Amino acid sequence: MDAQRGIARRMVVGLPLEGRSPTWEKDFAAYPPAGVIVFRRDFHDLGDLRRLTARLRELARPRRLFVAMDEEGGFVSQLAGHLTVPPNALLLARGAAPGDIEWLARVTGERLRALGVDWVLAPVADIHCEPANPVIGPRAFGTDAATAARGVAEAVRGFRAARVACCIKHFPGHGATALDSHLALPVCGADRATLERRELEPFRAGLAADAVMTAHVVYPALDPERPATFSRAIAHDLLRGMLGFRGVCVTDALEMKGAAEGRGPFEAGRQALAAGCDLLLYAFHDDELRRVRLELARALVDGGMERAGFDAARARLAALDASVPVPTAEELARPLESLTPPELEARLERIIERGIVVRGALPASSIGEPWRVEAPGFPFGAQLGGDLAAAGVPLAGAGAGVGLVAEASAVPLAGDGAGVELVAVAGRVPLPGAEIERLRALARARPTVLVGLQNDGFLDAVPEASVRLSAADATPLTRRLVARMVARMARSGARA
Repeated sequence: MDAQRGIARRMVVGLPLEGRSPTWEKDFAAYPPAGVIVFRRDFHDLGDLRRLTARLRELARPRRLFVAMDEEGGFVSQLAGHLTVPPNALLLARGAAPGDIEWLARVTGERLRALGVDWVLAPVADIHCEPANPVIGPRAFGTDAATAARGVAEAVRGFRAARVACCIKHFPGHGATALDSHLALPVCGADRATLERRELEPFRAGLAADAVMTAHVVYPALDPERPATFSRAIAHDLLRGMLGFRGVCVTDALEMKGAAEGRGPFEAGRQALAAGCDLLLYAFHDDELRRVRLELARALVDGGMERAGFDAARARLAALDASVPVPTAEELARPLESLTPPELEARLERIIERGIVVRGALPASSIGEPWRVEAPGFPFGAQLGGDLAAAGVPLAGAGAGVGLVAEASAVPLAGDGAGVELVAVAGRVPLPGAEIERLRALARARPTVLVGLQNDGFLDAVPEASVRLSAADATPLTRRLVARMVARMARSGARA
């Protein structure tokens, strides 16, 4: 039992998808983990989130429990839909004035503490250096090491000022891959000199962070056999030896295909601990996880796990506990409406407007012409068609006040009533060749505005478009500002 408790203290776990049963709560209280990761799926509203975090800490007492959250802003946000959140890091860095990123990180950290969350799994320290990357993309602060490093350093300062633990990720860099490690095992083929010069620079800038998260990526120049999560050459020698990082090392979720490929949950946990990771992250808590905890405890007792490295993590975990106070009663009593500073939205608007990149202009003949809109649906906020109509863009056809979402299957006929085409793309995966060709044909047929709301690499592949607008973000505020810019184009034909 003591060994199981010791192993539990090396875990950060998610909550059961079916909810917290009395049986689950009993097990959780008997074997409290080091932390819990909370997702949007786990709470209904902000008040519910407060009650959840309070209950989890009550179950874990007298042990310290960290409550963690992926709260990067943009499309990786658990608070989106409940609060106005900052945009994706790429847009943020493009439009931020000095100090903006630090201030926003501090606001985010203070919000989290007021909700009972004391560990943010951010910022992303990857570099968006592979346009085809389906998982990092605009989550990174920049396409070059220096820009990414500046954003990481500011974000870490802001989170630390808010007294929330922060975690730079995904070590030693996931940006130069073309696969999503949630779905497959990516390989980064950069040589060691490139990795040290490029990928490691943002991590050097973020060494004041409380934690670092490993990547489920193979780096043949560093270890040709194992992903970083399971590689002692990376998770220990490179991280601790070369960079001198003294904080906590946590894995990315071990259920991800990049970690699970070729190894079961127990072996994944054992190998990660042997590599030098201090904490094992599991996104779900179920019967399988209880079996893993028991098997790891047996290995610890029976000598199937190297004890010196396991014990060496204790000082780092104790330092994390001591450096970040538990949210206070005063913080938890903050009125929910106070979690959004009065100046937040205006400051975000200035950042977003500076960060949106517009290339091209509409022909004068298109001024006043009706527009046809092809856009995806969004879970939060107004739809883009509605934002465009509200901003004064004349939409073609009936229901123009609502906005139209067209079928993405064929070039519209000249008689469909539209003079200008707007196509908004919010996907994270690069567009297939057939879709690129469809957009090129569309742009040849009539004046076309292409709007990139996430991975914007497709814009360069459609030079025929009259206007190519890169927002690199699809939060409601960004969509509203994109609509305003487009409305100005519709009135004047000039660049917004």
